[in-house]
Amino acid sequence: MSRIESPLSGVRPELTASEVPSSPASAHAATAPRPLPGAPANSVEVFRGTVASAQVSSRASSQGALRAREDNGFDFGVGGAFPPRPAGSLREQVKQGALLMAQTEAAAVSVTLDGGAMMDAYAREHLRHLEPSPPIDGAPTSLTDYTSTIPGVSAKEAYASFVSHPETLFGAAGIFLRPAASALTDGARLFLEEQGPPPVWAPITVKLDEEQRTVHITTLDGHPLRGTNRFVFDDDGTGGTRIRQYSAFQGSSPATSVGLALMDPIERQHDIWRSVHGQLHDMLKAR
Repeated sequence: MSRIESPLSGVRPELTASEVPSSPASAHAATAPRPLPGAPANSVEVFRGTVASAQVSSRASSQGALRAREDNGFDFGVGGAFPPRPAGSLREQVKQGALLMAQTEAAAVSVTLDGGAMMDAYAREHLRHLEPSPPIDGAPTSLTDYTSTIPGVSAKEAYASFVSHPETLFGAAGIFLRPAASALTDGARLFLEEQGPPPVWAPITVKLDEEQRTVHITTLDGHPLRGTNRFVFDDDGTGGTRIRQYSAFQGSSPATSVGLALMDPIERQHDIWRSVHGQLHDMLKAR
């Protein structure tokens, strides 16, 4: 266990409604890393641990094999308030919980029937009515920094590939996109479909900044977590790319606490991003 300095602190930096997190859903038995006692507030703990693999359905497997290991220097550190707890008023939490349940039912139908265009149309219509749900200011917030590298590949190329191949990247983690998306577009709304059990539709919206080579993802109503992910693609000075992903999230409803008691969605979240970073590395290095 080592430490890295981070712009993340107990207070979230420059989070806007155009940034987002990940889709936690299925389970692993490992324990999420916790900050060391007495650690300074402006740093995060780096965890270098073993990689667990999640079950992947045959449909998800057709998109790409779940990654078990990679040589891209993947690392992550945690800070802030762990584990994440539900944030917001009782009314807000009830609203988020109700939407989560409705979207879980839709996910179960999608996973069971694999409705294709029919489910895509349903997802597209449902997403239109969801509002962004970034972390609530002032509430305890869980923070994670993910980092990885791609030697010999420019940041411009890495950013373009991330934007152009979302189904391949998320498919490596066993995540299916609803509606199907061959590329990410600015303002896109999508469900990240976790196969489960339990199956989950985790809604997100995407904001792209090509000039800064940054991808912002923000959760929408009914996501198991409310939060943001910001991916920054920087040149490493030697012809390669350094990817840094800033994640900030809270629980969205009492279902968060139930999920933490029954499974380990945070460890699953780490596995998802490990797979996404690793798949992008392998895809570009294979060229």
